Amino acid sequence: MTSVEEGIGNVSYNRAAVSKCQRWVFDHSVFESTIATDFSLVCDRSVFRSTSNVVAEIGTLIGTGVSGLAADRFGRKLPFYIGALALMSGGFGIAFTTNFIVLNFCRFLIGLARMTLWVNGLVIGMEIVGPSKRVFAGTFIELVWCVGAFLLLLFAYFIRNWRYLEIAVSVPSCVLLAYWWLIPESPRWLASKGREKEVLLILEKIASSNKTKLPDVDDVSKSLVEKQVSLSFIHLFKSRELIVRFVVVFSNMYMLNVIYYALMYNITNLSGDIYINYLITVASETIGLVLPYFLLDRLGRKCVTCASTLIGGAACVASVVPALANAPDWVVVVLSTVGRFFVCMGYSTTYIYAAELFPTVIRASAMGVGVTIVRSGSIVAPYIADVGILVGGRLANALPLIVMGGPALVVGFFVLWLPETMGTKLPETLDDVSNLQSARGCVCCKDGNSDERERAVTRELDNTDPEV
Repeated sequence: MTSVEEGIGNVSYNRAAVSKCQRWVFDHSVFESTIATDFSLVCDRSVFRSTSNVVAEIGTLIGTGVSGLAADRFGRKLPFYIGALALMSGGFGIAFTTNFIVLNFCRFLIGLARMTLWVNGLVIGMEIVGPSKRVFAGTFIELVWCVGAFLLLLFAYFIRNWRYLEIAVSVPSCVLLAYWWLIPESPRWLASKGREKEVLLILEKIASSNKTKLPDVDDVSKSLVEKQVSLSFIHLFKSRELIVRFVVVFSNMYMLNVIYYALMYNITNLSGDIYINYLITVASETIGLVLPYFLLDRLGRKCVTCASTLIGGAACVASVVPALANAPDWVVVVLSTVGRFFVCMGYSTTYIYAAELFPTVIRASAMGVGVTIVRSGSIVAPYIADVGILVGGRLANALPLIVMGGPALVVGFFVLWLPETMGTKLPETLDDVSNLQSARGCVCCKDGNSDERERAVTRELDNTDPEV
């Protein structure tokens, strides 16, 4: 190779003498070790970090769809338990592996497990309680996620070695193994399969723990079992009403997912302490996730879902004003924070709403397939976050917010087409879905259909199961 001398300022170097780095010196002032340092994911190997994230996301997509379909066929409990085993295996596997391929396989397992646990945990939680407790059940799942986020911060602050940290956060997953004996199968799913004796046994145990009694056994058996039929996910597309619900609710959830992750990627290199920044972020998200608990049974599902999506989208679109007016950068940051708050609020609400819109016979399948589509939004989000780089100028920071906020304003209005489900019994069959089609109004917006809606809700409440 010919030696070429080049000068940059007063510094000269020999290009032929330049060689690829074999060892790196890392900054250990904040973290003792990380995956990036242990596996040398820097320079030309930095692309493997993105690849590893994609592998985890693929696991999430597969886990969400497959577990939902499996839950409607084999029950809610079995996929949940398999997800628990996958989470525990992947967590401890990551901590002890020294092979990057094995590490990615373990990340795939964790991705597979987390949405399997989430979707089936939400479905069984919603199906095992009465109408007045559904909001609490749905919100409690969100609250536990927030508790986990705060515990992660606590563990990460005191444990600066990533392997020890992974072990610490994986140990609690061992508790999930006891759930096979602690959590019963969904009585609604058992009823949909005609397994009458198991349904009554579970309801008797729940009634006993609540120090109450079931109505006449024959009446309960008849109301739970006689109308149940076995359906598959394909039946969703044979009902115009269910198609509309599926498209509206999951397009809304899709945009919320895109905005959430795009905002996360759009906030680059925040100044200050990394732990303080994380604490502020989790605290704001916690408020957004828990606030629906106090609103959903007062304003209704439709009103809260619609408002949170519209306000979140509007806050993002409004960022164009300070961008054009050369306002301080913190104004755009405030608007993005407001958007993120309402997006989290909408996310919490939409999961509860979606579970109430579909009948028991296809609920887990609809949720699983729908959330799989929704999760694909997290793959699109990084590209939306970087769209400002292509344009540059004054709109560079605001353009990603505009791109994601605009569609959110559209799908937010679509929610008005959905029926209100506040106070109603969970639909069990396709006939129950038809009974709620007339309840199109929202509680906070009185309209000409309010009397009809109230009669529909009253009719459902008169026929509701005993709360357990």
